[in-house]
Amino acid sequence: MSDLCFAAAPAPEIGPDLTITVRAGQDAAAPHRGTLTIGDWTVPCAVGRSGIVDPALKREGDGATPAGRFALRYGFYEPGVFADAEMAAMAFPFKPKPDSYDWIENPASPDYNRMRARSHNEPPPERAPKLFDIFIPLGWNDAAVHAAAGSAIFLHAARPEMTGTAGCVAVPHDELLNLARRLRPGMIVDIATPTDATAPLATPDTMESVTFHSLRPGPRVIVTGAVHGNEVCGPKAITRMIAEFRAGRRKLLCGSVTFLPVVNAMAYRLDRREGDRNLNRALRDYPVPMVNEDHVANVLCPMLRAHDVLIDLHSFAAEGPAFALFGPEGSGSALEPRAQPATELALIEAIGLPFAVHGWMPAHLTALAHQGRTDQISHAVGTTEFMRFAGGAAITVECGPHKDPASVEVAYSVIARGLAALGLIAQEAGPPPAKPLILEIGEAIFAESDADSLIRAFPTGAPVRAGEVIGHRATGAEILAPHDGSVIFASGKVRAGTELCFLCRPSSIGAAP
Repeated sequence: MSDLCFAAAPAPEIGPDLTITVRAGQDAAAPHRGTLTIGDWTVPCAVGRSGIVDPALKREGDGATPAGRFALRYGFYEPGVFADAEMAAMAFPFKPKPDSYDWIENPASPDYNRMRARSHNEPPPERAPKLFDIFIPLGWNDAAVHAAAGSAIFLHAARPEMTGTAGCVAVPHDELLNLARRLRPGMIVDIATPTDATAPLATPDTMESVTFHSLRPGPRVIVTGAVHGNEVCGPKAITRMIAEFRAGRRKLLCGSVTFLPVVNAMAYRLDRREGDRNLNRALRDYPVPMVNEDHVANVLCPMLRAHDVLIDLHSFAAEGPAFALFGPEGSGSALEPRAQPATELALIEAIGLPFAVHGWMPAHLTALAHQGRTDQISHAVGTTEFMRFAGGAAITVECGPHKDPASVEVAYSVIARGLAALGLIAQEAGPPPAKPLILEIGEAIFAESDADSLIRAFPTGAPVRAGEVIGHRATGAEILAPHDGSVIFASGKVRAGTELCFLCRPSSIGAAP
């Protein structure tokens, strides 16, 4: 018997309160460190390495622990470590951990987020020793399982160094028995950050915004996320920034800032790019709204008109570095006559990304002219184009690949540096960022058929040569690069009339002045 197999002890009285309180995130540098409390008993704990997130933001593999109140129904223990008689004496129901089990974490499996017996020819899963000597499943995503919404969220033992988990809540191994003795049937675990009110509301028929006003005049800035529902870096970075303002770690020096973490709530809840259509095309007011994005546009457009500057946070499907898009290279653009290029270039220079791109509207017009469809140029109008039409300045920031945790850090840095450049918050210490390489979109490559495709998954910024084959039409005809350049927004599969990719070339601007 292990040294950890003590004689059964009477369970401590914890009174009528059946809540286990988990709080983490007080330290922004170590968002996984926190405390677990039952009654007057408190121990250190570790949560997900990415900290605690709103349950609507939770995704498989993101390393985050969902906030909320979750039921504890049963637990498992390692018979070779803890005595059967000891665990049977617990008030909370524990079962011996079966030798051949898997907790399914593959979203494509019909058994996702379920315990399943392992077949004889399946290898055992790799698990760190001792972490699961006792584990208690939390009631997360198990009543009606949603694919990719997160699985295998447990209470279990922490690593000795108390590092962040994959999303579970972990206590020191030598506190496992103390925890087990305090558990009661019907208990719930309440997981939150100290400022959990910052979590975004993401119901399909509601759009939540949070605005901070300084008592001193200044620019009115709006920061948006999840215009496309599967791009979650914006919501995560925005909610983190809201928490810092509410906690007093950020001070608004002038003007106002409105945070809109989740613009397209339907698409966000579905974890896909769009609800019924692409919100970031043909953005305008809709007197007779017909689909989800029409209704969203009717709320979003007046909000954009009420602000001076927009920072719109996105991510992309391909691999590659973060970059930003801004408007025309100079004033007096025929397509965007009210644009503010000086403000946008200053923002581009301040946010510290390796390259930035302009020429979105002219590239669309050129491509549409080839097809005799110049009357459809309004298709290219998204959030930033609408903002310029309304007289404001706007940049789109592509923070990195969708699933890359670094994209969240890029988004957070962009918000902080952007607000500082506009004078709304204090500049952070350190040297100014290097000036970005400025590129111009030379061509938008449209699909003529649903079956048109690129020859490979081009990473963001991938170089191509004029005349190089980059795709094939449904007819078998080759799609050739019209000039030397770099590929952005390469799409694996698109609908006819939408963009397969864009081709950029060096800009006459060279770098932001």
